[in-house]
Amino acid sequence: MNRRRALKIVGGGIASLFLLLLPVLLPEVDVHLATEILIFALFAVSFNLLLGYCGLLPFGHAACFGVGAYATALIFKHITGMPFLITLLISALSGFVGALIIGFFCVRLSGSYFALISLAFQMFLYAVALKWRDVTNGDDGMGVTRPDLYLPGLGTLSLMNIQYLYYVTLVIVALAILACYLFLKTPLGHAAVSMRENVIRASFLGYNVFLTRLAIFSFSGFLAGISGALFVVFEEFVATTVMDVHMSFTVILMATIGGTGHFLGPVLGAVFLMVFQDWISSLTKHWWLFMGIVFVMVVLYAEGGLIGLFKWEKIRALFVSEKES
Repeated sequence: MNRRRALKIVGGGIASLFLLLLPVLLPEVDVHLATEILIFALFAVSFNLLLGYCGLLPFGHAACFGVGAYATALIFKHITGMPFLITLLISALSGFVGALIIGFFCVRLSGSYFALISLAFQMFLYAVALKWRDVTNGDDGMGVTRPDLYLPGLGTLSLMNIQYLYYVTLVIVALAILACYLFLKTPLGHAAVSMRENVIRASFLGYNVFLTRLAIFSFSGFLAGISGALFVVFEEFVATTVMDVHMSFTVILMATIGGTGHFLGPVLGAVFLMVFQDWISSLTKHWWLFMGIVFVMVVLYAEGGLIGLFKWEKIRALFVSEKES
């Protein structure tokens, strides 16, 4: 086993242990923040599936996030007693179907055309949520009561308890990110990467560019739908803000700051953005100015995002230089 692999295993083990013990080690307010970070980490990973592996920049990725969020809220409001896990699955499938429909029109395009048409679909859904007040309650939003979760052997867990909600979110997000990782190891995932590098050459090799991109776009919507559903349960509220421009550009910031060239880059970006935002917003009401400065600095000076600072080559060079000195 080489040092690089050993370092990854040790780092992964330490991170896993910390996540498992986090509710014990940190106060309740930090557990709330950690739960929100997990939700947005999954959202950022779903976004990176398109940008980092397909080379497609969707300005309207919050559309799938919002579809999953509203599906969850409407189920809780109109279907009493629906099990939480089934609700989560329906919401994920809603995100999948929404992405399938949007992607049918979007993935034929690329570059700025793809980015803008995805944004147009998002703003269309935003307008529907805003104006169809009989269903969505418009910009007033809808309140949601956290459900109970029944698990065989453990009994019924009340998600009103933030520790239970954290662990449930942790398991769901971990499984979803693992599914995304395994998906990228399939021939379909490899095809997406080849299209990112050179779409014309990939088509000459026999890949169906449209169907491949549509499948990955739909799977990305499935993951975004899960994160949207978890976000509604966490916030106990849903409004049009779940699919506005701010939400879309938030996930772009997370992925870009963390690094789109690495699978876990968006996760690091979500952690950094949420922690930094929580800290800087407690100091000044102009916190977005500092977020903009951080974004510019990362783009200009951190090649590959923050995850690039942890590349094995740089770490090895650091230790080698220290040893030589």
